[in-house]
Amino acid sequence: MTLADNSEAYALTDLCGIVSAGDELLVNTTAVDLGLGTGGAHVVHANLTSPWLGAAGPGRIMKARYLSEQLGVETIEESGSACTVGQLPSLGSVRVVLCVLHSHAVALAAAVADALGTGPGYVMTDGGALPFVLSDLAAAALEGGVFATAVSAGHAFGAPIESVTVASGVAALAQRGIDRIVVAPGPGHLGSDSPLGFAGLDLAGHAAVLDRLGAATAVAVRASSADRRPRHHGVSHHAVTLAELCPSGTAVPMPAQARNSLPDGIDTDDLMPETDVAWARSLGSRAVVVPPLSIPEAIRRNGLTITTMGQPLDMDADACAWLGAAANWLVGRA
Repeated sequence: MTLADNSEAYALTDLCGIVSAGDELLVNTTAVDLGLGTGGAHVVHANLTSPWLGAAGPGRIMKARYLSEQLGVETIEESGSACTVGQLPSLGSVRVVLCVLHSHAVALAAAVADALGTGPGYVMTDGGALPFVLSDLAAAALEGGVFATAVSAGHAFGAPIESVTVASGVAALAQRGIDRIVVAPGPGHLGSDSPLGFAGLDLAGHAAVLDRLGAATAVAVRASSADRRPRHHGVSHHAVTLAELCPSGTAVPMPAQARNSLPDGIDTDDLMPETDVAWARSLGSRAVVVPPLSIPEAIRRNGLTITTMGQPLDMDADACAWLGAAANWLVGRA
């Protein structure tokens, strides 16, 4: 929506109610004021003209707990469709890929959906945007079958299925016969120069729990030939940290014959620099060499427009190669 000062804003109506033209609004401008990647829009905090009194829902589990916007939802744990009390589930038939970036999760899922004829499940962590509805990309992926269905876990909310934890979300999808799953945050990644200062670090903990429950886990390596920041050019330092902290059983799919999976017009001269190859080899048996599925072709076939840091993902050779390898691992070809 356009505000009186011609700035843009959005309203999450589950939290603030319906907004009409002429309403006086209390708006959070912090992220835009700081120049952060919020899409250039403020967030409506409250409608002062028509105060929102909330809506009674079926659930008693609170997300965004203890904030004024806390929201009651019905989770799978509360509805009784999660694990049996006192009995941990066995996830021995389940494969899970963990992605640091939301855009990468959708692109990887598109390649898996093309290969298998059905999309993987998606568990959205609370490491990025909390409202599922903020991702037009996730909505398009659900509508087009790129995701079979989705779970919003932790404090994330708004997906077709709600869960208290990522592990419960994965178990719920497995109960529904979905045994290929992508775990990743919503849009809005937080990162820093610090090796431990990025939102995707929580994926190592999720990998540890899922590994103990018997699931096969893998890290989708974040890499880029388009991002010129030294810490993200080639294999990102976030990927190196995440792989190091994940359990020893967590695989790191590494692309083989990557050039054959990319369309004409992409410069592959610096694809797979020797430093990246050396890092992958240092992982020993955890580095699984896999022919990558074509991420650019999957993006186009599914009618998606995917960007990362403002750049088209399908023109990023390194990103496509590593994501294609992780996609093929999830399909089961490694």
